[in-house]
Amino acid sequence: KMFVFTGLSGSGKSSLAFDTIFAEGQRRYIESLSAYARQVLGRLDKPDVDEIEGLSPAISIDQKSHSHNPRSTVATITEIYDYLRVLFARAGKPHCPICGKEIKKLTLDEIVDAAIEIFKENKTGKSLTILAPVVRGRKGEYYQLLYDLLSAGFSEVRIDGVFRSLRERIELHRYKQHTIELVVDKIHFGTDLNDKDNRNRLTEAIESALKYGNDVVTLITDKEISLSAKFTCPDDSFAFPEIEPRLFSFNSPYGACEACHGLGTKDIWSEEVCETCRGKRLKPEALSVLISGKNIANVTAMPVSEAREFFEKLISAKATRFLEVAEAPLREIQSRLKFLFDVGLDYLTLERRAGTLSGGEAQRIRLASQIGSRLTGTLYVLDE
Repeated sequence: KMFVFTGLSGSGKSSLAFDTIFAEGQRRYIESLSAYARQVLGRLDKPDVDEIEGLSPAISIDQKSHSHNPRSTVATITEIYDYLRVLFARAGKPHCPICGKEIKKLTLDEIVDAAIEIFKENKTGKSLTILAPVVRGRKGEYYQLLYDLLSAGFSEVRIDGVFRSLRERIELHRYKQHTIELVVDKIHFGTDLNDKDNRNRLTEAIESALKYGNDVVTLITDKEISLSAKFTCPDDSFAFPEIEPRLFSFNSPYGACEACHGLGTKDIWSEEVCETCRGKRLKPEALSVLISGKNIANVTAMPVSEAREFFEKLISAKATRFLEVAEAPLREIQSRLKFLFDVGLDYLTLERRAGTLSGGEAQRIRLASQIGSRLTGTLYVLDE
C-alpha cells in the first residue's frame, strides 16, 4: 500500500512522516533488540505522539543523504559491485596482463622445470630459496600457526619481508596485516639438479610448498618469482595472485591500482585521470580477468540498460557449468539492475560517482537498494 501526505509548504508533512511515524517505527524496532544491541545503537527519544498501532519497522529515504565519497559509485551503493566481484572471482577467466593469453594451471612437473631454469639463470644469488606463502595480508598474532610450523620440523619463516627463526620468540601486532612465508628449503648453487636425487629433493620441496602455500610457491635467487599450480602464464612466467573477490575491490590494497590507490584520479581532489589504470581503479591483474571478453571495469562502464542486456545474453549463451558456478551472484545482479531500470535510472552507468548524482537520482538509487533487499512487513518513508 502507498500513503501520500500532501499539503502546503510548512504544513507539517515531513514532521509527521519522519519525526513521528518513522521515528516511532525505528524506536520500537530498536527496543525489540537485545540489551547489547540497544547499548551499541543508543537510546532513541519517544516522538511527540500519544499512540500509534500496527506500526512496522521503518526505513527512511530522504533527499539529504548524498555521498561525496570519491570511492562511492552507483554499483557500490546498490551492492551490484559486491556481486560482480564474486562473479568474476568464481567464473572469470584470467589472462596474462603482459601477453594477453588466457592463463592455465601449471602442473607440479612444470613448476619444477621452471625452478630449474631460474636456478640456471641466476647470476648473483647464493641459493635457491623455496617459500610457501601461508598467510597473505591478514591481521592476527599467528602464535599457534608459527608454533605448529616449528613442530612440523621447519626452522625459518619470512614475515613481512624479514627472515626470522621459528626458534625465537616472534610477536606480531594483532591488528596489523601480516604476510608469513614458510622457508621450505634452500638449495645452494653448485648443486646438480639434473641428478635424480637432487631433482627429487627439489620436487618434494615444491610439493610441500604448494601444500602449505595454498597452491602457490615463491622462488628466490637473485630475483623473486611466484608460481602457481592454479594460474601462471607459460610464456612469460607471470603468476596470477589468488583470484578472490578482494582482487576486484578498489577499496582493498590487493585490488586497487597502486598509482592512484583505487581513486581512478591522481588524487582525492583531482579530476585528472590516473595514467596507470586509465581511471579503472584496479590493478592490471584484476582487469585481466574476463567474462565473455569483458573485465569488471568494462561492465561497470555500461549504462544500466546495456548491463541488463549483457547479463541476459550471458545467461542464454553460457554452458550449464558456468551457470552452476555463477547462478547466485548473477541472480542478485539482475534483480538490482531491474530495480534501477524500474525506477527510471536505466541511463546511469554503474561506475557513475555518487557525488555527481542529483538528489532525485541518489534517492531513487537508495530506494532501489532497499527494495532490492526484498524485506517484507517494512514501512518505507520517502521524502517527495
